[in-house]
Amino acid sequence: MHSLCIVARLIHHPAIDQTAAPIVEPHASIRRLVLAPLVAALLVGGCSDGGNSGRPHSDATLEILAPPPGATTGPNVELVMRLVGARIVPPTQIGGALRGDQGHIHLLVDGVLVAMPLSEHEALPDLPRGLHTVEAEFVASDHLAFANHVIAAVTFRVR
Repeated sequence: MHSLCIVARLIHHPAIDQTAAPIVEPHASIRRLVLAPLVAALLVGGCSDGGNSGRPHSDATLEILAPPPGATTGPNVELVMRLVGARIVPPTQIGGALRGDQGHIHLLVDGVLVAMPLSEHEALPDLPRGLHTVEAEFVASDHLAFANHVIAAVTFRVR
């Protein structure tokens, strides 16, 4: 990891440079304070070699139950997931030993982080018309991926 890479990204972080564009546009239920540890972890991870050497493994499984693949929905989507073999901890819980059975869920809509839900249900309001892909990833409590990436995705159309 190169410290210059971290510094360069921090300089353009909106919390430091108020003229910079936001790195993520969080869902209204996510406060900047909650996203701060995630952004820091992503910045550090973004400059690494991309490998998961030394990362913990998780036996958890994650699936998206609703909306089903290929569904046509209205603009307000209720996302329902099922996490088996692990539990969700609050996004602010980032310290301590990393365990494969504890972590956070990161929700991305069309590649943009929108939420870190505290449960297996999350409202996705006001999605624009068109095709959308939602990805849910169960990550370790430090907000970085497990060695085996626990991910579910669904693509659906908003009318």
